[in-house]
Amino acid sequence: MSTSNSEPPDAKSQSSRSASYVDEYGRRIDTLRISLTQRCSFSCFFCHHEGEIGVGNEIKLDDIEKIVKHASMHGISKVKLTGGEPLLRNDILEIVERISPMVTDLSMTTNGFMLEEMAFALKQAGLSRVNVSIHSLDPEVYFQITGSGDLEKVKRGVKRAIDVGLTPVKVNMTVLAGYNEDSIWEMMEFAADLGVTLQIIELQLMPDNTPSRLDDLRVDLGPLVEELKKKAIKIEKRDTQNRLLYTIPLDSKKHVKVEIVKPWRNKSFCEDCTRLRVTSDGKLKPCLYRHDNVVDVFPCDGQLGQEEAIQQAFKQSVLNREPYWRDENR
Repeated sequence: MSTSNSEPPDAKSQSSRSASYVDEYGRRIDTLRISLTQRCSFSCFFCHHEGEIGVGNEIKLDDIEKIVKHASMHGISKVKLTGGEPLLRNDILEIVERISPMVTDLSMTTNGFMLEEMAFALKQAGLSRVNVSIHSLDPEVYFQITGSGDLEKVKRGVKRAIDVGLTPVKVNMTVLAGYNEDSIWEMMEFAADLGVTLQIIELQLMPDNTPSRLDDLRVDLGPLVEELKKKAIKIEKRDTQNRLLYTIPLDSKKHVKVEIVKPWRNKSFCEDCTRLRVTSDGKLKPCLYRHDNVVDVFPCDGQLGQEEAIQQAFKQSVLNREPYWRDENR
């Protein structure tokens, strides 16, 4: 692997050099979610593509490094790599290798198809942990949702990630009416057997152009949350959006940790948001649901890659941030 020409800043010593970014609603920005590509080996019909439309060329490795370097010097200590499928990037190991020294937590969301082969190398390069999307344990339903028939390969990828220490591993399950809403407890058993956290996700619809067929697939997770509260033997609050982590007993010998992601029309979800997004073509996106306030980090003005341009883009993006579900009008 090639290395960068410049020494990366040490995450612990450099992140406090400059003032942290705080938006007008008092929300401190500590997380960067970077979409590395819109390419994917699966074809999940509900995918929101990280809220991207009209995507340009994929963001370059050097530009990723520059963005993360600036972010790490302004209090952003956590980075999540997403897609599409991030493991389709030929330079994924070098991306991880370059940016991992700058942050305290570097994670990835993946469909898991290539994880069995790549988990060890990712861990060696500096990746901290992974989220693996498994929306059903029924091979037929899994194929209907993802367009992929290799569920067993993905399961092996999860086990391999555990073995090499990409932990805590999370399994992501998006609940879809008519597909998997009746198999949530089965997924809990699966997660408990592996010792991973189950992240149950409410379907995120794009408010500006929501197809009616997807609207019919959304399952309100409110009743499930109430059930988990009653059954939980322990409830913890995470730093990320103050989400609750429930420890649920399944029998006398095992339990599972369950986290609920319930963004739809959720005021508190937005009030506690501490992330900025980087699009797959290298722009800063303050909100998943909005397309009208995206900021170009590297404008075509002859100043490409310079710190001043990046700093200006970050400041404008933070200024553009507002809680999307801030009132009932939305």
